[in-house]
Parts: sequence; C-alpha cells; structure tokens
Amino acid sequence: MKIANYTDTQTATGGNGKYPLSTETLDFIQEQIHLLEALAGIGGTNYILRLPGNGLDGVAVIYHDPKTDTTARKGETELLYIAAAPAYSATMKYLTVKTTAETVTADGEKYLEARVLRTAQFSAKAVAGAENYALSSFANITGSTFAAFPTNAALAAQLKNVGPTVLTYLKDIMAEKLTAKTQKGVTREQLDKLKTACVLSCVDSYAFFGMTAYTVVVTEQGSSMVRQEIIQGQDQRYVRTFSGGVWGAWVQQLETAMHLDVKIVGSTVYLRHGALPDDCDIVLLRKKKRSARRATGGPNSYAKNRGKVKKRQPKRQYVHFKGIKLSKGKPGKWYVPKCVAVTDRAKDGNLIGKEMPTLCASLFYVGAHGMNRVQGVRKKLILKSTTNKNGAAHRAFVPIGVQIARLKPTGGKDSGGEIVRMKYRVSQEGHYDPKTNKITYSWRRTFSQD
Repeated sequence: MKIANYTDTQTATGGNGKYPLSTETLDFIQEQIHLLEALAGIGGTNYILRLPGNGLDGVAVIYHDPKTDTTARKGETELLYIAAAPAYSATMKYLTVKTTAETVTADGEKYLEARVLRTAQFSAKAVAGAENYALSSFANITGSTFAAFPTNAALAAQLKNVGPTVLTYLKDIMAEKLTAKTQKGVTREQLDKLKTACVLSCVDSYAFFGMTAYTVVVTEQGSSMVRQEIIQGQDQRYVRTFSGGVWGAWVQQLETAMHLDVKIVGSTVYLRHGALPDDCDIVLLRKKKRSARRATGGPNSYAKNRGKVKKRQPKRQYVHFKGIKLSKGKPGKWYVPKCVAVTDRAKDGNLIGKEMPTLCASLFYVGAHGMNRVQGVRKKLILKSTTNKNGAAHRAFVPIGVQIARLKPTGGKDSGGEIVRMKYRVSQEGHYDPKTNKITYSWRRTFSQD
C-alpha cells in the first residue's frame, strides 16, 4: 500500500510538518480507498455486509461482473452505504442506486460536477433512471430472509464440521432406504418368511450358532433371489441365499482374499489381513532393474540353446528380497510384522525377529571411498553440511512392497495377491546447536505408502 508522510514532511527551506494539499494529494488518497473496494470483490458476487439499523447506515457490496455488467463500472467492485429508510422488509425486491452530480463553489468560482454521489436504498419496485439490483442476486439474501455475512472464523468452523455433517446426512439417507427395527422373540419361521429388504435387530430370539442376540440384514438380489446375513458378536457373519423357492445353508463369511492393509506411524509399519490359507506367506519385496539380456542355457534346456544369451525388454520388477517372510497376525487386527524366515540363514540369520526398519537397513550402505549409497540409485548421498558435487544428492528412496503369496518348493513364488507398494526413504534432519549457532545434519530413515 502507498503511504504519504503528512505530518513529518520536510521542505527544502527547512519547513517541517507541511504537506501540499493539491489535486494530486486528493487523488492519492482516493486511490487507497479503491484498494478496499478491490478487496471487497473477493466474494465474486453482490452481498450485504450490514443492514441499516441502530442509527447506522447499511453497507452493500456491488460486484460489476466483467462479462455481464453494462455500466461504466464494468469489472469493478463498489462499496455503497444503504439509506436507513425505507427499511428492509419482505416486500422489498430491489436495491436501487441513484447517481447525482454535485457542483462545488469555492473562492467565488463554481466547479461543475466536482463530486459524484451514489446512494443506495431498498425499493419494492424498479425505479426509472436508476440502477436496480434484484435482492435475489445478493449472496446472503434468500427469499425474504437476510443472513448475516459469515466471518472467517465462522467459515473455518463450518469446514471443520464438514465430515460429521456428511456422515449424519448419509445415516439419514440410509435410514430412509432401509427399515430398521428392533424385535424381541423372533422365531425360525419368522426369519424364513423375511424376504423384504430391511435391518432387524433381534433380542432373545431363535438361537443361531449359540447366540440369541444378533442383527439380520436382508437384501433383495434381482427379482428372484434374497440374501440374509446374520451379524453376531465381534463381527462374526453368516450368510444364506433364497433361490428356487428354498433357503440355502448358512455359510460363515471369512475374508480370505489375499488383501493387505498397511499403516505407517513414524518409522513403524503395521499390517492387517483377513483369514489367510495355511499355504500363504507374507513376503517382503524390492523393486530392481531387470537385465536387458537373459541366459537361455540351463540343465533342462535344449542342446541348441544351451549357453546362449538373448536380448529382452529391460524393465524394473519386484523380486523377493533376501527371501524374507513376515509374521502373520490375527485376522482383521493391526500388528507389527517381524521376520520369521530368510533364504540364507548363515548370511541373514540376524534378521529373524526384526521389524521392517532393520530388514530394510541394508538398502542404505557405505560404498567405495566411504560414500553413502542407496541400492538401485546411481547418485551418492551426502549430508547438507558437505559441499555438493556432481552426482550427489541429499535424499533418495528405494521402492519396496509387501505381498501375500504362495512360495514354490523349488524357489520363487506365484503371482500372489496385490502388492502394497511402499518406499523406504533416506532423508536428513537438522539439529540446531545454540552454543555454536550451527546446524548439524544426520540421516533419517522412514517409510511411505504409494
């Protein structure tokens, strides 16, 4: 913002506290006022900051849209006082703005149209020769109801409540779609006849699998099938289907899909999975480059191919990292996985019982000439306190993954379930020493999920 030094300006002849009052000065002041009008345009529409009342005029913001406005103020924003009379009421339809030119007389001379006065007032109908803005175009007037313009603090509070508000709305919608009811003493025959979509909370009812309190969720599948699901205790679920005029047998639902959930807190990795088959393992993977050439020769290859090398498409692929198997947890429960097996116990046996940070520690190592390296990354890593050179970086990462898969007896694994893609990151953190007024850096190892 421009600033004029009205009280302390010094002149070339030694004068102090003088400032020339001129048309340039008055124009300077008026330019600063226009800044406030520009700021008021942040709303992007017409709105009323204050209604007249309590001895105060009202304040309106008129936004002259650069695309639709036809007045001389096209593209500008205007702040106007609203006259106290007539008062705002449900019969008012317009905010009318009148423009009046005022002549000023000074030193015996008339200055024609020296001032332009614009006044606004509420009106029940459009006024000829004036600018008429429909009250329906003002953001905080709905019908005949005026709502105070929300402050920044009020808007921030509304944003914080968006989540709970949406959840409440969804609950209301679901309550309208499904008939929810609590019923006591439900019999087996009543459940067999229940084929309309609903949610039924049963108390002291027919005993299913040793429990007399449970929830029954009924959903219609097409025009001829119905699905009943019983939910008991700690999310134990049983499902049966009505088809062909008869009910099928109850089947317990267990999550057997080879799906993993990952949660990272600091440098600790948590896993959660469903009910896993006995022949499935959780394995740690590392993404690495695959050679552009492959050897076709092997003990079982044709004699004409033995010992030959052929070209193939180079790419990056996930491989089983050191043959590491991770521990399994209880279905549906979060836990911290630990290493339970490796391919080479003589070399990597020290990893047994260790968590993810230790299992991935070897990906960050000290290479030739004492330089820090990350596997699969060409550039060397140096601390920020070290002079940066070509071919060096301050941070890097290695793509890793966790997967549920079946391991083959002869080595390797099948395609398995989906790979939870992660990154093992090496970065730096600074430590300020107030005694030396210097910052020292150390390496920081973390995980992130793609």
